[in-house]
Amino acid sequence: MEKRIAVHNRLDVQYLRALAVMSVVAYHFWPNRLVSGFLGVDVFFVISGFLITSLILREVSATGTLRLSAFWVRRIRRIFPAAITVIIATAIATNLSGLTAQILASGRHVFASAFSFENILLGLDATDYDRRGDMTSPLQHYWSLSVEEQFYLVWPILVIGAIGLAKISRVSPVRLLGIAIVGISAGSLFYAIVVTQGVAASYFDTLARAWELALGAGVALLAQRDFKPWRGQLISNRLAWLALATTFAIPGLNDFVPGIGVLPAVLATAIILATGTVSTSNTSGRPVVVSAFSFENIILGLDATDYDRRLETKLRRFETKLRRFAKPVLFVAKWVGDRSYSIYLWHWPIVILSPAFLGFALSGASKIGALALVLILAELTYRFVENPVRLARASWTFKPLFVGSIALVTSAAVVAVTVLYPHDLGNKEPADPLLANMLSEPLEVDTPGLVDEFPYTLPYCVGAGAAVFVCPNSNVVEFDASSYRPVPPPSDTCPYEVANSINDCVIGDTAATRSIALVGDSHAQAMWASIDLIGKRASYAVHLFIASRCSYRLDHFRWCTQRNLEIRPRLNSGEFDLVILAQSSLVLEAGVENPAFPDNPFVELFGELHANGINVAVVKDNPKRGPELYSCLLYNPKEPGSCTVPFQPQMDVATQTALDLEMPVLNLDTVFCPGDRCDAVRGGMFVWRDDGHIWPFFHFTAAPLLWSQLMEHDLIHPLR
Repeated sequence: MEKRIAVHNRLDVQYLRALAVMSVVAYHFWPNRLVSGFLGVDVFFVISGFLITSLILREVSATGTLRLSAFWVRRIRRIFPAAITVIIATAIATNLSGLTAQILASGRHVFASAFSFENILLGLDATDYDRRGDMTSPLQHYWSLSVEEQFYLVWPILVIGAIGLAKISRVSPVRLLGIAIVGISAGSLFYAIVVTQGVAASYFDTLARAWELALGAGVALLAQRDFKPWRGQLISNRLAWLALATTFAIPGLNDFVPGIGVLPAVLATAIILATGTVSTSNTSGRPVVVSAFSFENIILGLDATDYDRRLETKLRRFETKLRRFAKPVLFVAKWVGDRSYSIYLWHWPIVILSPAFLGFALSGASKIGALALVLILAELTYRFVENPVRLARASWTFKPLFVGSIALVTSAAVVAVTVLYPHDLGNKEPADPLLANMLSEPLEVDTPGLVDEFPYTLPYCVGAGAAVFVCPNSNVVEFDASSYRPVPPPSDTCPYEVANSINDCVIGDTAATRSIALVGDSHAQAMWASIDLIGKRASYAVHLFIASRCSYRLDHFRWCTQRNLEIRPRLNSGEFDLVILAQSSLVLEAGVENPAFPDNPFVELFGELHANGINVAVVKDNPKRGPELYSCLLYNPKEPGSCTVPFQPQMDVATQTALDLEMPVLNLDTVFCPGDRCDAVRGGMFVWRDDGHIWPFFHFTAAPLLWSQLMEHDLIHPLR
């Protein structure tokens, strides 16, 4: 009787899954302990490439082709039920948490996660995965699932293409697939290391991760070839396991991800899969796939005449020792490996949302309790959601049209309910008369008293106005600070919208003959609404040159330096009547001598503008609110107005450079942190989007105050 061991039932694969998922979970629960635990995701990528390709090759070997519809149905049955269950539960928990920022963003992330492009959404947002100060989405971890699903969509099509090309060219489809795998791996790895170096969005980029999946596919391809185990195979396998376990504790690898930072984990996983796979021939001539780490499979699957007797003896001795000393550990590892998918899905929402329900940060016993909850939810999902659907034998569960329609309709329904659910988060439209006037159409140029009426003649207590005028204290968020657009709306003068790169988008008074250039990174982007309003009121066209993480300097990332070199001639030509530079800058520590000019990253370009007589102003970087304010918002979502931290004055390199060059500095510290406190809520709206960014809507309400400083420095001249 033929003994064939299913690839997906290999014990070493389950142990790899267990190690991978627990490293990710440990990293997210205890980030300072397992500093590179995030590499568990890369282990999953290699495993996925290996398993999926093995299943595809098995079908191709048996039938000579691959049924795409049947393949995708199997993937839906395996992935969709648990994934959509966690999405639904997370959406409900988010709405119950009271976390305004999470609730406002939930629709976008539910949509992206349900339709497998969460990684694209995060890439567009240029989210930094390790940035703990952000209000991270509880569905952000679906980015890796999206990468895998995109692989499942494209890879079988390439396999079918290789089969078709093989029939025409009479070249083995396996050889063609091998060529494709080498090409994809080399191109993707080059892209990850060279092209996307320093680009935050590349962390989620499928193209930068494709080589990891392709490497797993390559191992599966090699496993189809008949070979006998070699003497060093067992040693290689054990050393690879040791190397993989050690990799998770190596610090600093996250600075080189994706790319060389993940190479150790990826290569170790590939070696484990390769050395743990022995393909021999049984009496029927069909390959027998077994694992060097799967003891029962070794005994059942190998014919002793097909391999070295000495290796058999070593394996039996190793098996005996492990059965004696490690049986409980291996049992737990297999249990975790079987439930690794559900554990991965549940752990991140628990990490992000549980503090809001507990009212305090996870630590000590509460982390253990949260981890226990993850395992309980994973067991329930595995037993009552994953297995019933995955193992169902009813004929209708295999019909592509039916299964695909159910998945599509369910995803659409979940998204619709999440987006349309009424959120009681405060008024969407400002009620204050002056702020309503600020939002209205710009006044005619010849309107009497235009300059007197704007920036302000009457006190207003909305947003930034509450930092200047005497206003009643309020813990209530009356205005939805994120309802205002993070970037300008698309128009004829701003034809496209990209969250992390806006190149020469013209707003303000687009018909004006005078112009302002706003140049900088995401801190400049937060100002777009206030500068847009000032441009409309004072009759200036406003040109935006904004790229996330890209300040105006030449020692930055290559793509940023290239952007600055492109706009440099225009800024120095006198084309713009005013150049405003805004950026997240290096903070100068108190008592530390200012850096010398040759080492100052801003002095060359700032000094050049100053020497050329360009009308230029530098915006002092926003105060940093610190993790305490974030924690307060997280643990007191229903009373955000009670959250406040002491204001700590700071000087940044860009501002100090401007002062040394006697360039005007626009300082809004007293707007964001009036007195000696930085409040989470001011004037009925949230101030801070994260540790250093201001909500665009709050910045919009600061337009009159910014106007006042521009007038004091004689930088703008409104038409009367």
